[in-house]
Amino acid sequence: MISRRRFVCGLPGVAALSPTPSFGQAVYPSRPVRIVVPFLPGGGADLIARLLQPHLQQALGQPFVVENRAGAAGRIGTGAVAKAEPDGATLLVTTESSLVIAPHASASIGYDPLKDFAPISLLTRNPVVLVVHPSVPATTLQDYIAFARAKPGETFFASSGVGGPNHLAGEMFNRMAGISVTHVPFPGTGAAIPAVISNQVGAMWGFLAGLIPHIRSGALRALAVGSRTRTDVLPEVPTVVEAGVAGFEAVSWIGLLAPAGTPPDALARLGEAAHTALQDATVRQTLIGGGSDIVASGAPEFRQVIADDYARYAGLKDVFRAEK
Repeated sequence: MISRRRFVCGLPGVAALSPTPSFGQAVYPSRPVRIVVPFLPGGGADLIARLLQPHLQQALGQPFVVENRAGAAGRIGTGAVAKAEPDGATLLVTTESSLVIAPHASASIGYDPLKDFAPISLLTRNPVVLVVHPSVPATTLQDYIAFARAKPGETFFASSGVGGPNHLAGEMFNRMAGISVTHVPFPGTGAAIPAVISNQVGAMWGFLAGLIPHIRSGALRALAVGSRTRTDVLPEVPTVVEAGVAGFEAVSWIGLLAPAGTPPDALARLGEAAHTALQDATVRQTLIGGGSDIVASGAPEFRQVIADDYARYAGLKDVFRAEK
C-alpha cells in the first residue's frame, strides 16, 4: 500500500509548488511583506497591487503593505526592489514601462531588468487601441492606412506622452504599415482624450480602460486593438494583425516580481496565491470591467514576455533620440 506522504510527493508539480520545509526552517513568509509600486497611487499597477494585497495577506498569513515609490517613469521604485534583500519581503508590481522601455529611453537606469529580478507572474494585459474621431473617413484600419498615405504630413495621432506605450505603439504602427502619421504628445491620457473627442487631433493610440466609455457612446470610433487576440471587452473590434498589419502587437502589461535570488519556495507560494486571488469574482469584475485581460501566467512565460518586449523596444531607440 502506498503511504499518503509518498502519494502526495509523487504528484507532478506538488513538490515545486508546495515544498515541505525541513525541520526548523520557517515557512515563507515569516515577517511582513511590502509590495512596491513604482508609480503614484491610482494607476493600473497600484490598483492591482491593492486588489491582491488582502488576498495575499489572507493566503500567506502575514501583513502585506503596498508602498508607492514613484519617480523617473517607475525607475526609482523598480531600482529599489532590484537592490532589496532577496528574501521575499520586498516585491514589485510594475508595468512594462520600468522594465523594457526605460532601459532604451535612458543612458543609465541603475538596474538590469533581465538579470536583477525573479519574475513571478504576468498578471494582466491591457490592449492598446487605435481610435479616431468620427469625422475621419475611415471605418476600418485599411481605410485609415489609405487615408494617411493620401495625406502625407497632414495626419496626426495623440498619445499620453513621449516614450510611453501608446506613443511607441503609434511609431511601430507607422513603420509596419508604411505610413507617416505625426505624433502629438499630451501630458497624460486625461488631456489626450478630449483633444481627440474635440477633433483637435484626428486619432489616438490609448488604453482600453480610459477609452471604452467614449467608444461605446460613439464619441470615438475604434478601428483595431493591438493585442494578439480580440478583447472580451470589445469583441467586435478586430486586432491590428487581423486588419492587415502582420506581426503587430501593442499591449501594456502588469506583473509581479521579486529581487533575483529570492528562494524558489517563496516565489512558488507567491505565484500560487496571486493566481488564486485573480480568480476572485470581485477582483475579476474590477479588472475586466476596466478593460484588462487577466493572464495569471507562470514565471517562465513572464520571463519570456520581458525578454521579447525588451528586444522589441530596442528597435525604437531612434524614436527616443528624435523626441529629446
